[in-house]
Amino acid sequence: MVLLRGSKTDFVLLDVKPRKLVLDDDERPDAVRGFQDALYAFFRENSVEMVAIKKRIKSGKYAGGSIGFKLEGIAQLYTDCRVVLCHPQTIMASLRRCPTRVPASLPKYQQAAFETAYSVLP
Repeated sequence: MVLLRGSKTDFVLLDVKPRKLVLDDDERPDAVRGFQDALYAFFRENSVEMVAIKKRIKSGKYAGGSIGFKLEGIAQLYTDCRVVLCHPQTIMASLRRCPTRVPASLPKYQQAAFETAYSVLP
């Protein structure tokens, strides 16, 4: 998870913990509810104003897995702020219009999350 504040021309990358949440067992309802509670608590504790999710391909070679879609669905159901799905081409177009560098301090696994968050900044 990546949190940004500001605009494309003047943003701040917030150093928050945890950087990722884990769903222990996607077949146990109590584990899924626990993930949902942890995710929503993270959003509230960090005063998240918008959630941006990179839209995933539903079929084909690069299709997302069922657990990933479940996690995205949980995030989409959050009602305390706006939740948007961002098409990968839209993200890339935003980066071409207003280029930026991924901060060196950001782990590689968070680069796509950074680009997605950056693409929705005003």
